[in-house]
Amino acid sequence: MADRQVTQQNILSLLGKLNDPDADLRYMSLNDLYGILSSPQSSFITNDHRSSQGLADGLLKALDDQHGDVQNQALKCLGPLSLRLPVDLLTALLEKLTNLTASQTIDTSVPNTALRTIVDTLPRPQAGQPAPPNVVTAYSAVSKVLIPRLTGATQSASGRRGSVVRGMLEKDPSKGFSSDAIDVLIKVVTCFGPLLKESELAALQDPVMAIIHNDTAGTVVTKRALTAISALVLYFSDNQLNSFVDRLTQTLSSQSITTIHRRHLIAAIGTIARTAPAKFGPHLNSLAPFVFEAAGEGDVTKVN
Repeated sequence: MADRQVTQQNILSLLGKLNDPDADLRYMSLNDLYGILSSPQSSFITNDHRSSQGLADGLLKALDDQHGDVQNQALKCLGPLSLRLPVDLLTALLEKLTNLTASQTIDTSVPNTALRTIVDTLPRPQAGQPAPPNVVTAYSAVSKVLIPRLTGATQSASGRRGSVVRGMLEKDPSKGFSSDAIDVLIKVVTCFGPLLKESELAALQDPVMAIIHNDTAGTVVTKRALTAISALVLYFSDNQLNSFVDRLTQTLSSQSITTIHRRHLIAAIGTIARTAPAKFGPHLNSLAPFVFEAAGEGDVTKVN
């Protein structure tokens, strides 16, 4: 009990120093917090709402620090903290971070990196084994908050009628598509793919393919979208994969398809074939003619 009280006092003291004007002191405080969060002595935090809330709020504030080293140390702390937070505070933290990805005033790569850090740290399912309770709890938080924000617009937390927050993968009028958001999706699929529901896979597929279908998407974003769709295909059911291939075939058969659009779809076929050859192989007979046809058309098959 005494050790717990000492740790609580240390945490409160270190959180207070995050407001110090000296960036070096803020950095060292986060470094000490990381040491505490990574050690068994912080296990009580799961049942200590005050400490959990204070840590989550303190690290969120530190993510907006003007000094990069302080930001990076705050990001580092989010991993072990996410393992200690009770599910309601983990859900709240994910929600706040996803809202920050829609900000027009901050570097949105920071909250996106924070989301990837958390998802990568959370317990994940193991192939061929039933998911234990801690994995199910982690997945439930990701499923409740993060997947809906990746798949489309959601109701704003402000509660104002008609107020919505743009989906993380939607095109921003001023910034375009976010490759950082696509990386978050890739991390979600990589870590929790075996638990994703068919409806979630279908919903995640739509914004990714919207980017691949978009002639104005930049090269970096398109390549990340290709990686994302190849990750998703690994978990498609047979029916989902059949429908996906049918849509690819219909689009490639269209007379109105642009050269850039066709190039993106040919690249998608190649990427998926390399990533999931056993799963995608049976469908290559129906798709190969489009690839061979494109191969004879100069720059169609070139990926910049």
